[in-house]
Amino acid sequence: MGLSSVEIQAKAQTSDMKILPMQEQIKLKSLEGMPNVGKYVSVEQAAKKVRQKVINHRSNISVFFKSKASSPTKAYEEFKKELTKDVKDISGGDYLYWDISSQTMQYSYFPINEKGKEYYCYQFNIRYRYYTTLAQKKKVVSKVKSIIRSFKFNKKTSNYKKIKKIYDYVCKNVKYAYKNLSFVPDDSNLSFTSYSALFYGKAVCQGYSQLMYIMLKEADVPVRLIPGYSKGETHGWNIVRIGKYYYNIDATWDSTYYHMKTGYKYFLKGDNFKDHVRFAEYKTDDFYSRYPMARYAYRKGKNALSTKSKRAKFKVKIPKIKNTNGGEVTLDKVESGVKYIIQYSKNSAFSNAKKMTVKKTKVNLSDVDTNSEYYVRFRASKKIGGKTVYTKWSGKKTVTV
Repeated sequence: MGLSSVEIQAKAQTSDMKILPMQEQIKLKSLEGMPNVGKYVSVEQAAKKVRQKVINHRSNISVFFKSKASSPTKAYEEFKKELTKDVKDISGGDYLYWDISSQTMQYSYFPINEKGKEYYCYQFNIRYRYYTTLAQKKKVVSKVKSIIRSFKFNKKTSNYKKIKKIYDYVCKNVKYAYKNLSFVPDDSNLSFTSYSALFYGKAVCQGYSQLMYIMLKEADVPVRLIPGYSKGETHGWNIVRIGKYYYNIDATWDSTYYHMKTGYKYFLKGDNFKDHVRFAEYKTDDFYSRYPMARYAYRKGKNALSTKSKRAKFKVKIPKIKNTNGGEVTLDKVESGVKYIIQYSKNSAFSNAKKMTVKKTKVNLSDVDTNSEYYVRFRASKKIGGKTVYTKWSGKKTVTV
């Protein structure tokens, strides 16, 4: 059976997603010299200093920071993640991340020791290139603010109504920019931007999802831009929050259905989002715990956490040992219905550790040598969705029996 015309169009729309700078091979070259150690700050401080410069489209930036990472590539990824993290500024976060078309850098680094811990001081000289000019970006911000004002949202406007209004606007006013359409004579890369979506009325999925992101941000709706794959091709869409949960939306695909008046098929869907597979870093336990997905498509007043989100929320927990008294160990309760796996060993690395599995939070260590010191730690386990999952290990404490 052949595909319908709508299905053919939707399938074609999955192929035009630029691989993110994070996915590109980082180009590093060694620099000579070792600048003053006093210049080097934490990764968080360095990213905060640089963020506004990148938002303002500075091309050449030097950054100095300290990291525990001994690999320049890992250190740079750490910095880049902090630079493009979700922030209040509508042109920061994912908008900033997707506005960078390329980056190349030189680096130098050297180790230092602070309070018995080894760190590495990095200097990166970064050359950024952007999809849009700063003037174009400012036009996007100005027009987005004007559009959102025209919607006359107020404090009582629900996130659902905001999302629906913005989604309708984008699906109505933006059409897919197929490769054979030369609608931007000066720069075909603009099809990957919200600028193209707003001012030319055409874009590929990167432009759609970037526009959705900045408009929803301006409307004070929690949103992320999710890159991934669809049927083997790179693709991008958004997640948005209503109440406790996040939902998937894909304006790129639904714009076709909007114009054919067949109704949306990719609006406010649950975690099982058909034909959408996230990049690995967007489906980690850490990401799912910070952006918990709904199990089902949006239904007012009715939903639940997805199984993946439940597991992630549990797995990122770091339990604590409340106190120790001789061979007795008291654990902080993690939650109801869990088991506690306690490890104890005379070796701080827990080699050849003994183990106890209990349901109570106050236990006496068994099979121990008197007048001996043991290291103790624990984690909790629980069956979620038919699979046993574990929290992280607690910090270790010493017990003298």
